[in-house]
Amino acid sequence: MATDVQGLLWGAGILALPILLALPMRLAWQFWVGIGHEVSEYRTIVRQIVDSGHQVASFSQNLDDIARNLRIPPAKQRLIEAELLHPLTLSHFLLLPALLILPLSAIMALPLILVGFPFMLFMEFLLIRRNFLIWMLKGTERVMHWQVIHIPKPHRGSRATQRSLTEFSQHIEHFNYVPQAAFLGLFAWLIVHWVLNLDSWTIEFIVSAVLYMILLSILSVLNTAFEADLVFVDPAKGRLVPVNQWLEGVLNPVVGIGLVFLLGRNLLEEARDVGGNPILFATVVLTLLYGAAVVGISYRWGYASWRGGKVRQHFEAQVIEQLEPLSYDLTRTKGRIDFNVRMGMNERLTTFEAVNPQQLSFEELQNLPTVPAGTKAPVNPLKRT
Repeated sequence: MATDVQGLLWGAGILALPILLALPMRLAWQFWVGIGHEVSEYRTIVRQIVDSGHQVASFSQNLDDIARNLRIPPAKQRLIEAELLHPLTLSHFLLLPALLILPLSAIMALPLILVGFPFMLFMEFLLIRRNFLIWMLKGTERVMHWQVIHIPKPHRGSRATQRSLTEFSQHIEHFNYVPQAAFLGLFAWLIVHWVLNLDSWTIEFIVSAVLYMILLSILSVLNTAFEADLVFVDPAKGRLVPVNQWLEGVLNPVVGIGLVFLLGRNLLEEARDVGGNPILFATVVLTLLYGAAVVGISYRWGYASWRGGKVRQHFEAQVIEQLEPLSYDLTRTKGRIDFNVRMGMNERLTTFEAVNPQQLSFEELQNLPTVPAGTKAPVNPLKRT
């Protein structure tokens, strides 16, 4: 059976378009965020806070004053901070067009989103309310001989800001999780397309959508719960592994290798079939990829706004009750890295919930990192008798 080489090359070229556009999109994004002296100076100050192990909220008043002195508008200020605290990788730039067309495309995807929310509520009940997730976390800690600790990320804490729903700074926070959701949606369709091999594309899309809703519901609940900033400590290998990155390390190779295999196989099959059309197949793949990205960010945004805070607080309460983790600071200055225990996780979260957190002065900002005077390490629960 002859292979449609020309169609195969065109199909491969269409599939390679997002990769070829990723670099220009990255450069365009840097220009969008800003590359001037004022932006660079403000970015350096924020990065200094991040390296110090402090939270940006502790310097909100100083940062607002600095931004005004540098003539950086509040919306641009929040965009710079979001870009630093939630950095975009190559996989994000592959899907960035979905973020640019989000408001209109999210309305078009609304029916699918509404149908999928019951799946998400069921997964929340199973994983969080029925303590299945905390049980898995305790099992992993016991089997792998790891320890769970708490290291808060720099964007934690209460920093009251007035933001428009259309601000890109708000989209970036949720867009950080979208590559997983987008590639998972494409993976679900390719699995159904390969295994069932249905003649009707309509039925194939419906089955794929149901499978995607189930997988996306599980992933969304896990990502929301793991915003508790938990970290696995592996003493044997001397490493720290954030729980959310550990989940990505397990999921990404499976989905990534599966996508490469299924895309290559289906593209070749379309080129070898008499009635096959590799160009149409590649176009459908890109359409589904960006469609899954739109659904993923809409799910993330809606679920985080509606249930995110409650789910995270419920899971944090389970972690504190079952594991009693300590909260640490990880600081870096001039090549030196310090790893200091501060307090229990429960006490640390209480400080974040304060309405008016203590603001550090500009002098303290310039002298970072510092260890607060009188800091007393709590008792390590592993040494209790």
